Amino acid sequence: MADDTDTDAQVMAQPADDGEKDKPDAPQRWVWADMGLEEREQRLTELVEWVAWLVETYELRNQVARCWFRHPRLIELFSALFIGWVRTYVGDPTKLSTRAELDWFKELYALLPRLNSASCQAAHVDPPAATYSMREAFDAWLTERERPFLDAPRSHPAQTQATKLAKAKRLENAAKAKAKEAGTGRSD
Repeated sequence: MADDTDTDAQVMAQPADDGEKDKPDAPQRWVWADMGLEEREQRLTELVEWVAWLVETYELRNQVARCWFRHPRLIELFSALFIGWVRTYVGDPTKLSTRAELDWFKELYALLPRLNSASCQAAHVDPPAATYSMREAFDAWLTERERPFLDAPRSHPAQTQATKLAKAKRLENAAKAKAKEAGTGRSD
């Protein structure tokens, strides 16, 4: 009778049930709003550990808010950096660039000015509560008497330029045709 337990090598050698053998996993996305509480806590813990490593390794202590995990905007930015870092250094097959590591560093340094919170220099300060939502502000604006953006007369600045260029081209073509006729001695 055969042994009922498979070794790891045997399990890995078996074709996938869904016929997707040798196909890499799709790149993972972190959508915080779609995570359950347990997953959110687990992912945030993982992200905090990585950010701590990042800050120490690249000496970013003065450029990253110590309370970044309290700011959803910063959580999203660090999530994007982390996922990009994982894809770069784990060797995501969809990222074929030989410059992937350099590209990741460019992204990190491009985001550095946004990885801090000006109000949290000494200690965390909650941002002021919004008096109303963006949608409420938009709805209120729609009822205002003056709305220059919406009420402006229709015009396309490029259309005026295109019309000028077309007129100049017609005049140029007419002049060329007239010169050609004069050169051949034809008259109408």
